Amino acid sequence: MDRDTPPPFDLDALTWLELGEAHRLLIDRFPRLAMGLDLDGRIRWINPAGAQALGHDTAELAGQPLIGTLLRQDDVDVRAAELSEDLGIDVPADAAVFSARLRQGLADDHAWVLRRRDGEPRPTHLSLGTLRNGQGGVVGLLAVESEGEPPVDAPIPLTLHDSLTGLPSRAVLADRAEMAMQRAARAGTRLGVLLIELEGFDELCERHGPTLGDDLLRATAGRLHFELRKTDTAVRLDRGQFVALLVDIQEAEQAEMVAHKVASALAGPVNTGVEVLHPSARVGVAVYPEHGDQLLPLLQAAESALRADDHGRVAAVAVAVPAGT
Repeated sequence: MDRDTPPPFDLDALTWLELGEAHRLLIDRFPRLAMGLDLDGRIRWINPAGAQALGHDTAELAGQPLIGTLLRQDDVDVRAAELSEDLGIDVPADAAVFSARLRQGLADDHAWVLRRRDGEPRPTHLSLGTLRNGQGGVVGLLAVESEGEPPVDAPIPLTLHDSLTGLPSRAVLADRAEMAMQRAARAGTRLGVLLIELEGFDELCERHGPTLGDDLLRATAGRLHFELRKTDTAVRLDRGQFVALLVDIQEAEQAEMVAHKVASALAGPVNTGVEVLHPSARVGVAVYPEHGDQLLPLLQAAESALRADDHGRVAAVAVAVPAGT
């Protein structure tokens, strides 16, 4: 059978999961998301509460790959890089991310952003466990929304992605920066922090209205996504400001090179369909550990560099000066 073709199965025939009637009843009545995955990462079943929270019928999701249906590939790429670093093994950016920690005998409880049918993000924590057959062999995975998470019908006040640009939101910036600095400290590498500001963004919105500003923000996010590595993180801070975290760089000069590349990419014309915009961006650069060992001092150093006066004009790319020099 072709690997891309969902295998035929009967939703009522769950013997491959070795679920008894009592377990099936409990899962069906579970008030949060619960789903069974095969080892290729396909959804074999999902409970009614979970399907409803995601805007689907249970039958719609059966046989569909979790990645690409409910999870973005970009998020899986980032998770694979994190696992590869933390476990010291090469974890591919596919269904292996769901079982990598379990194969090492470790618990797996991770924050994910699932996508509803209407495209809206749904942040959650999923706890993963193995499902075994009668001989003890692992035949699948059970993913359950962690205890303490909001019920599926409760509003979620905190989103992990910016609804306008699709980039990670400010809520994830501190966590990713902390993880990146811990990895850099262990590996003896550096973390680059780029503070990116679109010049004249507020004036543009005042002159042409917020819709054109939104178009420019989406275009900026797309260009950042293209210019940065999959393991890097771009976050929209506020209005026309973005932050990029450049992980595992060896020399501070690498962050400056990326900053120049980003500034050049963001200066390209943006055709909004109504008007062709010609934006420009300034980038302030700071590097861990030279300019700070926490996110706030690094952002402050990048901000100071960005505002630094260079004979009356702000340079397109400005690098922070290490303390004490």
